[in-house]
Amino acid sequence: MRYAVGAIAISLVLSGAAASNADEPRRLTIDGHVKRDPVFAKADGSELIFTMLEKPTQLRLMKLNLKTQQVAAVHPEETRSEFEATVSADGRYLAFVQNRGNLSLALVIKDLAENKQADIPPQGGFSGMHCPAIAPDLSRVIYSYPEDGRQHLFECNLRAEQRRRLVDSEGVNNWPHFAADGSRVVFGSSRDDDYEIYVMRPDGTDARRLTHSPGQDIRPKFSPDGKRIAFTSNRDGNYEIYLMQADGSGVQRLTNNPEQDDCACWHPDGRSLIVVSERKGRHDLYQIAVP
Repeated sequence: MRYAVGAIAISLVLSGAAASNADEPRRLTIDGHVKRDPVFAKADGSELIFTMLEKPTQLRLMKLNLKTQQVAAVHPEETRSEFEATVSADGRYLAFVQNRGNLSLALVIKDLAENKQADIPPQGGFSGMHCPAIAPDLSRVIYSYPEDGRQHLFECNLRAEQRRRLVDSEGVNNWPHFAADGSRVVFGSSRDDDYEIYVMRPDGTDARRLTHSPGQDIRPKFSPDGKRIAFTSNRDGNYEIYLMQADGSGVQRLTNNPEQDDCACWHPDGRSLIVVSERKGRHDLYQIAVP
């Protein structure tokens, strides 16, 4: 299944009048379907994977070639919903969440080089794994899972074995993301009665709160150099993309859109972000420069 975007895709940094403002967002898709969770599939920044609501009953993993502007399904024959993909730093492993029926979610880890797959199946009831993050050294996958009335962070190896609870606190813990050197994991937590951003060591120790706002601070992502964190917040009454230093200082609002901006993903060069932006009720991927 392919979706031709072609020359219609908007790049506001190209020639002509649009070139007068290189800071304007570059629109990467034009179909307007609901989208989530963009992630770069290749270290050279040439390909993205993202989730798209293809039809009311199915979320599908899609890949976008940023050079040709072509969009295609990652698993064209799949009939189940798949979402929240992540790719290892070397591009070999793809992890994502797959719906196995009636809100029962499995964690799937694919070895793309060996064409092998491992998974953690649903554990029963209306629950499942969420938001996997692959360690840069390929030692583990961290993911979110509800258990004992709370939502914890767990880890397993790339064979979906040696499952272990990593973070145990009140509330919901979600959206883990590794720093590129593997020394830290940033995540969101509602342990203090409001979603805030925290950072910890990869073994789950030394968790420290980074944000303090009355709104929700969610979906944090380390920059490629580990010096900054991009995240989504509604602290100003609308979901926008914010930046801060890795220690939580220097918070600045990056987007200013009357609708929603969400799901920031750093370009490998660290100079821009890919975000899901809602404009006139349509949802598309945009590339925005980072100051």
